[in-house]
Amino acid sequence: MKNTLKEKLAKGAKPIGTFFELGSPSVVEALGRTGLDFIILDNEHGPFEAESSRDFARAAENVGLTALARVREVSRPAVLKLLDVGVQGLIVPDVHTVEQVQQIVEYAKYFPVGKRGFCPSRKDGWGFDEMAQQSVPDQMAYWNEQTLVIPQCETVGALEHIEEIVAMDGVDGIFIGPFDLSISMGIPGQFTQPDFVAALERVQKACRDAGKFCMIFAGNPAAVAERFQQGYDSVAYSLDATVLTAAFQADVAEIRKRLS
Repeated sequence: MKNTLKEKLAKGAKPIGTFFELGSPSVVEALGRTGLDFIILDNEHGPFEAESSRDFARAAENVGLTALARVREVSRPAVLKLLDVGVQGLIVPDVHTVEQVQQIVEYAKYFPVGKRGFCPSRKDGWGFDEMAQQSVPDQMAYWNEQTLVIPQCETVGALEHIEEIVAMDGVDGIFIGPFDLSISMGIPGQFTQPDFVAALERVQKACRDAGKFCMIFAGNPAAVAERFQQGYDSVAYSLDATVLTAAFQADVAEIRKRLS
């Protein structure tokens, strides 16, 4: 599949996604009918591994969503298996050093950018899809182009090295985790604190200078709109479980009000 999220980012289409935590292909199918552009299969905080992520990626394909995955750790198996089952990009949490990002690129991108292991898998129909009939160099170039590698800037270490990280060949963009970044800076949840605002501006500038995109998390619709107005290329809106719970809370409260 073509990476439609990458295409939308290139066009400045302001794609919106959400973190996927509920763990059912039916939920993915429902999310595909909401107007969202992508989901992030949360292998870090969610209870998922590659096998279940495969089923979610398949459901996302069926409804036109781009399936990204947040990896559980910086390791070859955590990266390789998710890509082989069909995830189209990786969000990489808990990044502290340039060396960690270099490792991720090595695991996620094929030669000559990285050292990803080559094997037919679900991503290419186990060698039977059209792209798999091309030469090995052409296949590797195709998947390097279609696979997004997106380190998170959520630590002081990542922030201090953000210019070097985002300029790296094989890094496609940056995802800002505002909660953990503020905690790492010693100002938890103080999102209007001048040092925190300056940190976000530094990340955005680094991305612009490197010609890469910048994504961020936002917890409510007003915050999503505000982030786009601030120049972010894409926003991940809340979590599926949070939005579901809030929607039912509001509806049940309305029902109770009408019955009283």
